[in-house]
Amino acid sequence: MSEEFLPLNERFPAAGLQPAGSLPQQAVGRRTPAQQLSIGCECLDRDYWQWEKALPALRELSPGWARIQSGWAKCERAPGVYDFSWLDQIVTDLLAQQITPWVCVCYGNPLYYPDGTGGRACPLRASAAAAAAWPRYLEALARHYQGRVRHFEVWNEPDLSWGPTPLREAAEYVELVAVSSAALRRGNPSAWIIGGAAASGMRNSPRYHGFAFADAQFAAGLGRHVDAYSYHAYDVFPELVQEPEKKFFRRMLARYGVENLPLWQGEGGCPACWQKDNALSKHPWTEAKQAKHLLRNILCDFRQGAALSSYFMLSDFVYRHPDGSTSPTHYGLLSGEDGHRRPAFYAYQSLTEIFAGRLEVNDALLFSLHKTTAERTAISIEDSAGIDALRTSIQRFSFAVSGRAILAWHRPVNPHRSEELFLSTLLLEGEGWEQFREPLLLDPVTQQLYRPTRLAVEERWGSERVRIDDLPVLDYPLFLLGQTN
Repeated sequence: MSEEFLPLNERFPAAGLQPAGSLPQQAVGRRTPAQQLSIGCECLDRDYWQWEKALPALRELSPGWARIQSGWAKCERAPGVYDFSWLDQIVTDLLAQQITPWVCVCYGNPLYYPDGTGGRACPLRASAAAAAAWPRYLEALARHYQGRVRHFEVWNEPDLSWGPTPLREAAEYVELVAVSSAALRRGNPSAWIIGGAAASGMRNSPRYHGFAFADAQFAAGLGRHVDAYSYHAYDVFPELVQEPEKKFFRRMLARYGVENLPLWQGEGGCPACWQKDNALSKHPWTEAKQAKHLLRNILCDFRQGAALSSYFMLSDFVYRHPDGSTSPTHYGLLSGEDGHRRPAFYAYQSLTEIFAGRLEVNDALLFSLHKTTAERTAISIEDSAGIDALRTSIQRFSFAVSGRAILAWHRPVNPHRSEELFLSTLLLEGEGWEQFREPLLLDPVTQQLYRPTRLAVEERWGSERVRIDDLPVLDYPLFLLGQTN
């Protein structure tokens, strides 16, 4: 493990943190899945990585969901003849671990695509043969998996499509969703359809205009065909999408009568090292930075109202470009070189453990963090202003999972710069504060637990609150776990 993840009691000897063992792991075969966490298992349809090599590590995780891709070209190698055996094995392995597959149906088939037509081209536009074969394939797929798979996402990142027949026009994408959802529901009347799969996400930036793309999709009638909306979230600073963006997006949905449509974050993450291509490339990432970013990204997803957060992805893979060239990618919890478990693997594993069950944002508890001064004495106005600036930058999260209260916090610093870390006083009040009479502090990367010793229950005007002095504030989330018994 990196030196950045030394035990907290060694990094902060003045904090009075007592080691309290390691985070307990659920027994294999008797796990409660984390119902709002998903792991990305994409790209197997193009044989970019090997499922069998990653499966032992996956068995150590307990997300509720896994995103996979259906692989039309791999399932139909002769016209009208479908072989789902390769996909059967993946679905069987996932279900054996209580992981629910959700299947992205995307990309073309050279049987029906003219030469020079890229795999991302819309099947309804690639050729008349493709337009007829695509819904037949989807109906067969849904019928084959009836009783095992019912969640289907239509296409992947249509706003980034390219080639002779791109899908960048929202109306064309909605037409594809209409045809695809009808075919899937013919094969399985209980099919649950996810639309969007938008690279633009829920954000505006110089490159993306996510709100306009989503608005155009719903204006073209997307809401009539889907049961959830998915988007992707690749940001160096996950904290950029906050409450105003969330409310703006919900208001847009309300204009089309789908204000309660579930929002699924379908891809999010960063590489574990520098790479030249794909999302968040050309940054000086490291394995340590990847683990920190994973935690920040997923917590922000939940605070933004995502019903599901899917991390991209389980394993590294080698990407094959349309021109035949290749480039390795390093988004995996597992290294593609030797399969070792990266720090991000343990961070994700911690989330699947503490979020096992049903997670909710908990607004019944309020907590704040106040930087601890060296001697806790009077300070100057200038110093006070600096401390308040640090305090206002701290990201705070409050969750409830199956009756257990969980708090988390971090500083949203630039992941590529060294920033000041400090100790802080936590003040907590509200419903359920009693769970924090003897809480445990968790470092999710090392999975080490600590017992804060500088804790007191204060009473004023008939109300009680918890005060804990000298808690670390880091550049990735730490968790304070309430105790329910």
